[in-house]
Amino acid sequence: MDAGTCIPILLAAGREGTLRPLLVQLVVIILAARAGAAVARWLRQPSVVGEIVAGLLLGPSALGAIAPDLFAAVFRGGAGGGELEAALTGFSQIGLILLLFLVGIEFDFSHVRRQGRLAAAVSLAGIVAPFALGLGLAACMAPRLDALGAAGAIDPRAFALFLGTAMSITAIPILGRILIEMGLQHTPLGATVIAAAACDDAVGWTLLAAVSAIAAGRFEIAGIAGMIAATLGFAAVMLVVVRPLLLPRLERAVGADGRLPLGRLSFVLAVLLASAWVTSRIGIFAIFGGFLLGAALSGSPKVREAFASQFNDFTTVFFLPIFFTYTGLRTNIGSLGSPEAWGWCAAVLAVAVAGKWGGCGLAARLGGMPAGEAACVGVLMNTRALMELIVINVGMDLGVIPPAVYCMLVLMAIATTLMATPLAARLLHGSPYAARLTERGFLA
Repeated sequence: MDAGTCIPILLAAGREGTLRPLLVQLVVIILAARAGAAVARWLRQPSVVGEIVAGLLLGPSALGAIAPDLFAAVFRGGAGGGELEAALTGFSQIGLILLLFLVGIEFDFSHVRRQGRLAAAVSLAGIVAPFALGLGLAACMAPRLDALGAAGAIDPRAFALFLGTAMSITAIPILGRILIEMGLQHTPLGATVIAAAACDDAVGWTLLAAVSAIAAGRFEIAGIAGMIAATLGFAAVMLVVVRPLLLPRLERAVGADGRLPLGRLSFVLAVLLASAWVTSRIGIFAIFGGFLLGAALSGSPKVREAFASQFNDFTTVFFLPIFFTYTGLRTNIGSLGSPEAWGWCAAVLAVAVAGKWGGCGLAARLGGMPAGEAACVGVLMNTRALMELIVINVGMDLGVIPPAVYCMLVLMAIATTLMATPLAARLLHGSPYAARLTERGFLA
């Protein structure tokens, strides 16, 4: 959805008749997300895991199946259901633009310089192995897409490239949160994982932009080349023009309280939305504009902390729960209604784990890490969570995956994130990090 259609929809949502059910939806979404986050923290999982699960429980797979009338009353909204759904879509996309801006500005490439060859080897394995396995799985699945509920013909090349990309993503924001909670963020192991994950995500988003361009161009060489050239040109403008003009001024504007003045904040927000509009017009989705601007402004701790303090909390408590619920509303476990579909779901999970855990763990082991720590690197790199949900929503919007495969990838994102913290703690039992984990309650 582009800005031209989103703005009238959001204005239409302001009519009192539509506003009231929208407010009910937002109350339910925010409270459910906070409850899910509290349960996740009690279970020693990152808060975002509980928020994701809460969003899925609000969808047709849980609430819609258990209490269909209540589900319809809250999320279908009678005659205004279309406007309500469009409003949630608009909110979720604006939230993703803000989130990807924060992800981009958080990138710290100094990790890569410090860890050098080991991080590079883990990163390379974390891209090549899952991408190759994803291509192989896609080749096996492609003839069965009709049986998995594909509404129309899906180009097998676009499907294969997308599935390979989806397997290659690591959720660096969630990974960073896990490392902080475990007290590993400043250790050699933590620095290696963060450096490798940062490289993986940079490559992964580049691959996703390329796949988006290829899918949108429908494999027409001239159209694809034009989209890629426009994307590279826009990225160059961000780095060569926007960064030197904007970053020094933002650094000087940060006050003693670590905050930016409202005037500067408003200007950056306008540039952010304009960047999203440009990449949307190019055809590679608005979220990439947010990411490119964030990456262009990365490298300054003062600016990073200012944006984190002024954008992060509201994005986390308001926009992200809406996105998780939007994802949940698109996920219907009922689409996996056959033994074959569940078999493919198990295959997706197995390939995802083998590619990341196996590939990254093997690279770390060959790089000289002890066996337990190397396996831990693989487990942590296998964390997908929020970033994977963003990727698969892009795939759904592009029309390169059917609803059943979308559901499989959502379940894979949750499973790989749930296994990360307990397995990592267990693998580090008896290592130099064990005392630190015991102090924080991750080991008995």
